[in-house]
Amino acid sequence: MYNNYKKARNMSWEVLLKCGIRELPVDLNAIANFYGIKISLYSDTNLTQLFKEDVLAGDGFIISNNGEKQIYLNNKINNQNRRRFTVAHELGHGILNHNILIVHYRNSEIDSETDLQELEANVFARDLTMPATVLAALNIHRPDEIMKLCNISKKSAEIRAKRMALLYERNVFNTHPIEREVRKQFDDFIKKKRYLL
Repeated sequence: MYNNYKKARNMSWEVLLKCGIRELPVDLNAIANFYGIKISLYSDTNLTQLFKEDVLAGDGFIISNNGEKQIYLNNKINNQNRRRFTVAHELGHGILNHNILIVHYRNSEIDSETDLQELEANVFARDLTMPATVLAALNIHRPDEIMKLCNISKKSAEIRAKRMALLYERNVFNTHPIEREVRKQFDDFIKKKRYLL
């Protein structure tokens, strides 16, 4: 399971670097565009008529549509911050090359311990939208601070804050060379934010 965790975490860092993301909140549309993944709302397509009710009740899903990866978002879920995490989660499935021929719909922000693809997608989304190295550089600890800075849901921010507490306790930031590159790429943003804090 730790290998799945590392794979997703490292990929999130690589994506931030490849897409030239330099500030929070992370521009998920830029990432989707970079990887050629289209994002559509349920209400904008009739394709959703083909799916079961439980799929349609979920937050969203990614499928391969004529060889192209496409994310569908449930716009009945009126929480923009939660939808952002859903997009990041579904991008994770697409970028990590998970099996998207089968629809796996997202309806939880909690890491799955049984479905490794769901675990990977959640870790990827968390580390993509709330990079620990940036939060640590800004000395961010509380869920409300994470929510505001990353434009993310309360639940996701709470989960991230718990993980950050462990990372602060162990002081394990910037130990990986790719994470150090991410930290460097966000340098101007961090300096600006520190000045404002």
